[in-house]
Amino acid sequence: MSDCSDVPGWSWRTGHAGFGCAMFAHVAWLVTLALLLAVTAQPVAAQIAPRLTGEVAIRELDAASVALAARAAGQPGTSLDAASRQLKALAVSLHESLGGDIGKPVETIGGEPRARVLRAHAAALRTQDFLKSCGACTGVDGGATAAALAAGIDALAKAGQVAKLVPVIDTVETLDHRPLFAVRQGGKSSGLALNGVNLADTQCADPRITATDAGGRPLASQPTLIGVLATRLELHWPEVATLPAGPVVLHVVPQHKVFLLGCTTLPEATATFQVTPPVHFAVAYELSASCASGQTVLGRGTMPTIEGYGSTATRAIDTASCTAPRSYTVTATVTPGGSDPVSVGPITQSADAAITAGLPGGLILSWNPMVKTLFVRSGASLCKGVD
Repeated sequence: MSDCSDVPGWSWRTGHAGFGCAMFAHVAWLVTLALLLAVTAQPVAAQIAPRLTGEVAIRELDAASVALAARAAGQPGTSLDAASRQLKALAVSLHESLGGDIGKPVETIGGEPRARVLRAHAAALRTQDFLKSCGACTGVDGGATAAALAAGIDALAKAGQVAKLVPVIDTVETLDHRPLFAVRQGGKSSGLALNGVNLADTQCADPRITATDAGGRPLASQPTLIGVLATRLELHWPEVATLPAGPVVLHVVPQHKVFLLGCTTLPEATATFQVTPPVHFAVAYELSASCASGQTVLGRGTMPTIEGYGSTATRAIDTASCTAPRSYTVTATVTPGGSDPVSVGPITQSADAAITAGLPGGLILSWNPMVKTLFVRSGASLCKGVD
């Protein structure tokens, strides 16, 4: 604390300003202390996730079930509603089976209840990935991603093999860590990754991985294991985008080192994704103009088929029948491959203004009266769960 010798009017002999200065310094010290205590008293949020228990897994399942049911309402005809009900049933079954182990960390409970908790947690994680990455998936993509999720949940719910150590696949990703539910035929995908627990033991041989169709028949093309951790397997698969459309099931059989017994084979873990056909769009259009003689149709027909994303189709329009238009009106109907048609419009703009409209599937339609051309362009895919 300062001795106040630098305060005007202070004198060691008279002590004029001494009392006031000492009081000021004391108050300042108390204020500083109060501020420090206020800062240190602020609650500190945990920086790591809580340990996995049955209670945690049940809360995850309940939340996932509610969110998936809400998503299912917007995607009728898919398997999302059934998947939501299965998540709820899994939560109820887990609660009934755990008994006194429900609040214990998963590492401290027996083999069978541990397997149940791990698989329930995996079902919740896979659902969370779906909700984050597949919100804009429609048509064939929406059906494929929903089917992949439902198949994965079903496999986890019905897995029957129980051992002291059980491998479980939580999530399927691209190699750059994006959730993956489907691969598009003809796309650029050349590999994927599986995340989970007990997927490998570095003291043993690499896990055996087999790709089959939904009926268990091995596919002509098989992945190659290029990265191995107990919690992550990375697969190189340059032919994955050439596989037949439909479900693909990955079967992973790891080994585990047991003292005095060597490496033993663990039960199988599975993961499912879908292969979807190449995307294409058919766009029917009608362009009319408001002319002196009334509304005149200038062009009607179908744009050239749009193949894939990032492509453009054009159609020149002859406007000679309306030399002095007051406005233009365009209507379009989009039919994504394998989906029902959706109409947009009519959209009207003055004759000196361009028309730009968003179409289903991420398409953009534009009419430019200066160049007398109708354009339709496919942008980037909005369905992030398909690679």
